[in-house]
Amino acid sequence: MRRLVGVLGALGLLGALVGCQPVRVSGHAPELGWSGRLDRSDARGPVLAWSGTSLTVRFTGTSLGLRLVDGAKPEEPGPNRFRLSVDGGPWVDLYVSQAPFLYRVAEGLPEGEHTLRLERETEALVGETQLLGLELDAGARLLPAPPPPERRLEFIGDSNTTGFGVEGKDEKCGFSVETQRASLSWPALVSQAVGAESMMLGYSGKGVVMNFGGDDAPTMPRLYQTTLPMRLESRWDASSWVPDAVFIQLGTNDFSKEEHPGEERFRRGYRELVEEIRRRYPRAHIFCLLARISDEWPEKVKARTSARALLTQVVEALRQGGDARVHFVEVPQAEPEEGLGCVWHASVKSHQRQAEQLTGLLRETLGW
Repeated sequence: MRRLVGVLGALGLLGALVGCQPVRVSGHAPELGWSGRLDRSDARGPVLAWSGTSLTVRFTGTSLGLRLVDGAKPEEPGPNRFRLSVDGGPWVDLYVSQAPFLYRVAEGLPEGEHTLRLERETEALVGETQLLGLELDAGARLLPAPPPPERRLEFIGDSNTTGFGVEGKDEKCGFSVETQRASLSWPALVSQAVGAESMMLGYSGKGVVMNFGGDDAPTMPRLYQTTLPMRLESRWDASSWVPDAVFIQLGTNDFSKEEHPGEERFRRGYRELVEEIRRRYPRAHIFCLLARISDEWPEKVKARTSARALLTQVVEALRQGGDARVHFVEVPQAEPEEGLGCVWHASVKSHQRQAEQLTGLLRETLGW
């Protein structure tokens, strides 16, 4: 009898210990609310790279942990920068380590239901990030994430769409993850203003047919086809997420040196990109932007004048061919009082001004 009581007592203690164990959840859990392109082929958890990719988690209990691992290189510009908010509270930055680590992103919360929002601030060139799982209080559970907005916007561009250097003091600072913030970029501001889910596909230095300085790495139309731009074999399923409108802001890097790609090559490459988007999204409005291109640099190229002529020719030809949903839009150059971000990129004020212009255009064109 004494032995039986001892066994029962041990079992009771074991049960209590088991009951105190945290709840571990897969990064592939269907309750998680993701926005953006994800590679789900790894059983350990989804992998993401594009700026603006976000995760919404609804859960019970008093705490939440995220187990993340970063693919950024140990040298600059890593590590990747995220921001997070719990229950609509202030945003807090999170820098992700190269080693797998459990980040206690929420602790000491009152009992009940809570919501965490996590957004990636840095762009794809910094490296990939993987969610290896989540950890909840003992007895807690995930709840289904709220449905995403019905409106959808896609943005294709270079550094000027990623918030590159937006938090820099002036044009003299170089690129760093501390000065890049996608949530302050004009694509993010436009999406917030019209209440739309966004997919931000921006990569610094990329062009339509020629990258910055003549770099022969894959250009943006090739990366546009991928789920993860560092893995050219990864293919994004365009039918899985169909936008109402697509913004293209490319061309700055094509004309970044005096030996520019040539008018016919640029015109053909740009038209092929627009036609590819149209094949994917037959009903979407496509806005071809002329922005952040100047006649003052490089010298002798007259980049803005050249790009304006070529873009208007492409758009006019497509419209004459029967595509009334493709548009040319010119964004005025920055005013001196707006200041500059790092490496002559747009400041916060310039991003805000561009966002206001394009928000008005969206509301006028789509009736939003």
